[in-house]
Amino acid sequence: MTRARAWAIVVALGLTGLAAAQIGDSSPLTAQERERLVAGELVRRPTRNRQGGFNYVGGTSFQRVAAPRDRVWAQIQQVESYPHLIPALYEARLIEEHGNERIVHMQHRYSFVAASYYARVHTVPAEHTVHFELDPTRPHDVRAGRGFITIDRYHRTESMVSWGVMADAGAGLISGILGPLLDDWILRTPECVKDFIESGTGC
Repeated sequence: MTRARAWAIVVALGLTGLAAAQIGDSSPLTAQERERLVAGELVRRPTRNRQGGFNYVGGTSFQRVAAPRDRVWAQIQQVESYPHLIPALYEARLIEEHGNERIVHMQHRYSFVAASYYARVHTVPAEHTVHFELDPTRPHDVRAGRGFITIDRYHRTESMVSWGVMADAGAGLISGILGPLLDDWILRTPECVKDFIESGTGC
């Protein structure tokens, strides 16, 4: 990699830190994190906290993708692609759509356990960002959840995926089975996006 190319990547990585300000650790990316991103690794910033009576797990994560921003952005707009982009997501169905607002039914499965919920999804095309949150007015098997995904451009042919999410899986069987796996799954979405875009595999 040339010095000019490496510098262009470092400058762009500074922008991705802004997207993380909404959820989790919003501090600037460290030199080590930048090196890992340039090397093509997934960078995770896990966190746990308690807010408003909810026990949240999640954080932020970042991944470089070898595809232009518009291509990545177009892909994450496709609800049918969600199971390839979100770990353990078995099904995603578009229920309603009004302009940039959607209601999407999501169902996760692992072994004999299933958990479903409805997500309110708000798209901000000018910022290449999607915000989502649990719709508490509809049936849901998880207690709470919210997050975002942002696609940044830092090179003509490559993109940076920034992901932030906080979720409370609740108690009982679902939490007992899925809870221990959340630490691995919940921040892997940028890596899944990379795999799906670059090789067609995904999660």
